Order: sequence, then C-alpha cells, then structure tokens
Amino acid sequence: MLESIRRHAAIPLVPTRWLLSAGTILSFGWLMANDLINPIVLYLMQLYLAF
Repeated sequence: MLESIRRHAAIPLVPTRWLLSAGTILSFGWLMANDLINPIVLYLMQLYLAF
C-alpha cells in the first residue's frame, strides 16, 4: 500500500541546474528592475563577462 501511495505522489524529475539558472536570472532581473544593484557591481560583472 505504501508503494502505491509513493508512486501516486511522485514529483516529476526537474533538472536542478535549469531551476537554479532560471531562479538566478529572474532574481537578478528583479533586482535590476527595482534599481537595487550597485552600479559598481554591474561594471565588475561586465568586466568579468568580457573575458
């Protein structure tokens, strides 16, 4: 009986990297939209991504 309950309540497998990436991008976008990120952080990020 416990096996049937566990199979019925199974959560589909979702790749955690995709969830983590989406969460990071969405939270960073939200912070930028609300002007909560220091411009120096944006400049340093641009330097990092340039190389």
